[in-house]
Amino acid sequence: MINAYEIRFFQVGNASKGGDAILIRLLDEYQRPTVIVVDGGYNETGEKIIAYLKKLNISVIDLVINTHPDIDHISGLIRLFEEQSLTIKKLIMNRPWRDSNITADYFADSRITDKSINQRMTEAFKKAYLLEQKAISKIGENNIIHPVVGNNYFDCLTILSPSKDLYRTKLLESDKTPTTLDDNGNTKTFAKTMKKLVQYIKGFMYWKDEDTTPINETSIVSLLCMPDKNYLLTADAGKNGIKEALDYKDSQFNLADKPIAVLQLPHHGSRKNVTPSLIKRIKAEKYVISCPPDGLDCHHPSRRLVNMVLEKKPEARIFTTADCCCFVFCHNLNLQLTPQTPMSAFDEVEDYD
Repeated sequence: MINAYEIRFFQVGNASKGGDAILIRLLDEYQRPTVIVVDGGYNETGEKIIAYLKKLNISVIDLVINTHPDIDHISGLIRLFEEQSLTIKKLIMNRPWRDSNITADYFADSRITDKSINQRMTEAFKKAYLLEQKAISKIGENNIIHPVVGNNYFDCLTILSPSKDLYRTKLLESDKTPTTLDDNGNTKTFAKTMKKLVQYIKGFMYWKDEDTTPINETSIVSLLCMPDKNYLLTADAGKNGIKEALDYKDSQFNLADKPIAVLQLPHHGSRKNVTPSLIKRIKAEKYVISCPPDGLDCHHPSRRLVNMVLEKKPEARIFTTADCCCFVFCHNLNLQLTPQTPMSAFDEVEDYD
């Protein structure tokens, strides 16, 4: 039984490029720890996680979860698996080159073979493949687990999405498979553009339906049920993955009555990953955004998103990692945390034009 816990969102990146790294420490009535790490940020973030565990005199990580194969989520995990002083018991990750079930039958081009698809995805997901190899060396193949919707760990963490169908669909839409080559043989990309700012008028803010990248939509979304409140961890998931996660949660009798108190706003506070209807449906009280010190310059977080959340939930409290080394939620622990001020609405938001 969980008697106390801490959920530590590390600040990832030191300028405008962010990422995700979450350490979850559970303590039972005898103060015995269970440690879960969800993503690891960059290599230097992995060093921060190692240093913090050493400070706590903890040498065992019970479960590592790689939500998806982006560098800003996976690099620090590779560092954890390289650390000789750490024992790691299990790793949950998707491995597209072996578990996506994408075969040559999906493509009209007869030159494409199952072997060439495997080779292409191994090359496209270099960091994920490296993590797999490091994990096999450290913990063995049998301790690498494919994420399955509905699987529960330590009676508190349940995987809600992506389903097999959504995972495969988004992989096929991504720039990691032959399906996304244009007529000239060029790979399609998602360009990040800087938008000018316009004055914010409360109650009159237009919300455009946008999409995040397909690979972001393959992110693992999980529900963490703690003694005092429930957390929805979203990584970089988009509106499709989050909706699917909520639909699954609401369909399960043991999860449907567990309200979400804290929402991790996905993809470092990008406006492309959630919609006003999803915010209204989740009804969270608190929000946390993993973003670097200068992330606002790249709309991480999006001013438009922050203002939208505060419009839909005026009592909402939104916190970020931008101004601190980490943001922490805890229960029954005296961690001597520095109080943080929640975000206020911005006077200006990003323009769509």
